[in-house]
Amino acid sequence: MELQKQEALTEVEKLTTKLNTEPSENWLQKTPDGKANYIPIGIIENQLRQDFAGLVQYEILSERRELNEYIVSARIKVFHPIIMQWMNYDGLGAVQIMQDSGANLAQFNETKKKNALQMNAPKAYAEAIKNAAKKIGIKYGANLNRKFEEAYEPEYTTKETMTEIQAQIANCNDVEELKVLWDSYPEMHTNNRFKVEFGIAKKRLEGKK
Repeated sequence: MELQKQEALTEVEKLTTKLNTEPSENWLQKTPDGKANYIPIGIIENQLRQDFAGLVQYEILSERRELNEYIVSARIKVFHPIIMQWMNYDGLGAVQIMQDSGANLAQFNETKKKNALQMNAPKAYAEAIKNAAKKIGIKYGANLNRKFEEAYEPEYTTKETMTEIQAQIANCNDVEELKVLWDSYPEMHTNNRFKVEFGIAKKRLEGKK
């Protein structure tokens, strides 16, 4: 029973590690003011389908207008393949409803663009989904625009993976082979022991020249 529990925890950690790798640089877009990064909703939805074998559902929990803003509360439901349960992640999204140029809030009802909600409601929904996705893992933008970034380090799989990596490091004949090995383990790039092992190996191989 204890062995089965550890095997299950190992599988959970493998998935959690996958969901907590840094998002690809190719996914990132700049906000209009250029001050922050974000991942487009289309990329997030596509990655969720890939990571959870298409077992993803979306739900609008609530929507309302507050003064000149439209607010949506939405939920992402993903089926966890290890624990065999649906997991819920909620998020909020809000956008300003468009008005005629130069109009103030007191004139909102008279100056609201006729098709404003057709454009703003889907955007608020998309923001809510992106906000919910961040709770699933770093891969979906949890660390974007944060001054302090948190890294996930698994307990059960790290020892097993490091034993495998150490054997491969020992077989590297030069720095180029070492770099290829480094690139093949992106999920370990934030692990301190992993970085130390590669740093030592790099110095050793550079000394052979």
